[in-house]
Parts: sequence; structure tokens; C-alpha cells
Amino acid sequence: MMASANSRLLLLLGVLSLLSSCASFSLLSASPSSLLRASSPLLRSSRRNAPAFAPFSLRASGASDPVTGAKFTEENPSEGKKQSSGGGHSVPGAVAESVSEETKAKREKIRVHQEACARISWAEVAQTIVAQKEAFAVLATNSKSMAGFPLASLVGFAVDKDGRPIFCFSTMSAHTVNLMSDGRASLCVTEKGFVGAADARVTLVGTVKKVEGEEAEELRSAYMASHAGAYWAQFGDFSMYRMEDIKQVSFVGGFARAGSVTPEEYLAAKPDPLHLFAQPVMKHMNDDHTDALKDYVRYLVGVEGPIDKVEMRRLDRLGFDMRVTNGNDSGLLRIPFENEVRERKDVKTAIVALSQKVAAQKAKEEEEEGKKEE
Repeated sequence: MMASANSRLLLLLGVLSLLSSCASFSLLSASPSSLLRASSPLLRSSRRNAPAFAPFSLRASGASDPVTGAKFTEENPSEGKKQSSGGGHSVPGAVAESVSEETKAKREKIRVHQEACARISWAEVAQTIVAQKEAFAVLATNSKSMAGFPLASLVGFAVDKDGRPIFCFSTMSAHTVNLMSDGRASLCVTEKGFVGAADARVTLVGTVKKVEGEEAEELRSAYMASHAGAYWAQFGDFSMYRMEDIKQVSFVGGFARAGSVTPEEYLAAKPDPLHLFAQPVMKHMNDDHTDALKDYVRYLVGVEGPIDKVEMRRLDRLGFDMRVTNGNDSGLLRIPFENEVRERKDVKTAIVALSQKVAAQKAKEEEEEGKKEE
């Protein structure tokens, strides 16, 4: 019964939420066993039964989604904007979950923690997603051969200094023919490691135009720097194109996290400074330090109960997001850094500081339990 409750609550979390080689980035010099005092119990008996909870503001709904049990809005972390959930999901006849006051208090504690977490702006998230190396995305163009119908193509792309997508297209490609006839297009870019609706994506809508002359060669070099194996980009029938005029930026951060960033906000923003090495850092943590990640969720956020798996999914200068899984259910939780991190060398220091904080919390709990036993 308790396991079922935990499963439902982690599902709630899932629906509502949202260094080159890793050898140079290692916590071995600050051993997790010493920092986290692994010899002590990782789970107290009181930590086995409580739920995880989503980091968003909730509005109660009489006829709510049987999965989420609520509707909500979320604020842009840096601009105070409201992202709408479109009125929330509603299922006729659904009954909101009944929970105890104790569970409500635990949920509220986690909600407060998550709302207080520092986060980069939506515009920065969008720029960071679009700036990924060796990127491919879905480009939708207006078909010339079938007037009125769109054509979706999987294409490689890179970005210029402002974050505008650049492409290297053959004259023989159907999407190239379409763009030469009608430059209006949209590009849907997913975050690295995209699996499904719980992951982030950005759609840029604008006009794609062919770039000529010296600037075209500069963009070709930028494209090949992003796609190291794209030797074909130098072939004679391949030309450079760019989304010159961005009309709309649509950002979806996961389940029920959808909103718009203005083109001006997007173009004024820059990718997060950690994006160039975030992937190897996260791989190192996910491969070698999962116990530490679980402890961050338990001791820094306050999630109680079983955790089957944790995975660091997004890393930026203000902290990182982790996917927390129990059974078939999962959700995202935010872990903020104590201080802003902009250099690769400082990421290790920031993560070690979190581990030291966990160790202090564990020591405090052990001391309190020892006093109770006396």
C-alpha cells in the first residue's frame, strides 16, 4: 500500500515538473566515503515512507487530472513571467487524491525548497539547447510540390554568434527546394539525451535565407567546427543558409512547462557558460557517484522514501536538475549550487561543497538519534 502511494507521488512529480574527458573531473580526491560518511546508514526508518513532490505552485482543482491532482502555473525564474499550463489537464469524474496532513506538510516543504532554487532564464535555456554541438533537429518547410502541406526533415545545424541556426544544404534536397521558393520555416530542437515529453525542446520560427560571399565561408567554418565529420560541407553543390529573421521562440521544459520567449529575449541571451562541458561532468556523476546524487535528493531537498535511480540531466552555472525514478515513475528535482559557477575548475568545488553539506546533515541526525537512545 505504501509502495503504491510512493509510486503515485513520484508520478505526480514527473508530470508536474519540471569536464573533455572526465579524468580531469573526479571526486576521488575528495572521497564520497569520507565526505558522505558512507559507513553510516543512508536511510533512516523515517525516510522510507514519504513522497517526492513537484517544484511548482499548485492551485487546487475540483475535477482534476487523476495523475497530477492539480493545475498550476510556473514563473520564469529570472523575468517573473507566468507559463500557462493551458488550464490544466482535466478528466471528467476524476477524484483528487486524498492525503494526510503529514504528507501535505512534507510536500509543501519540498515545494518551498524547489521554488527557492536559483534557475537560469528561459531564454538562456533555449540558447543552451540550440547551441549543442553536432546537433540535429526537425526542420519544417512549406512544400513546393504539394502546395499547402508542410515537409518535415531531419537536418544538421549549428548556430552563429547570436544563436541563429545555420545550415549547410545541398541543392538537391527537397527542403532546400522548398526554402528557395518560400523561406518560412520552423526548427524544433530537443535537449541532449531527449527521451520523451518530460524533456526540454525549443522551436524557432522564422525565415531561412541563403548566405552568400565571405560570410557564407565564415558560417561554413562554424558549421564544420560543430560537425567535425561534415567534410561534405565543402562540396560544390552545398550552400550555407541561416534563419535570419526569428519571429517566434517556443520553449517547452517538460510536462506542463510550456511558454514563449520573445525573439528579442532569445537573441539577447547567451548559452549557459557550462554547456561546453556539461555532458562529460554529468556522465561522470551518473556513472561514478549515484549514491551522492541520491543523498542530495534526500538530505538537501527532503525527499523521503525509496529511490530506484537518479540521473543528473541538466547542469548550468546555478545548479543542476536530476531525474528521480521509483519503479516506472520519474520526475525532475533541482539542486542549487551555493555560489554561481562559471569555470570548469569550479564545478568540482561546488559539487564537493554539496557533499560536505550532506555529510554535516547526516552527522547532525546521527547525533540527535544518539541523544534519543540515551
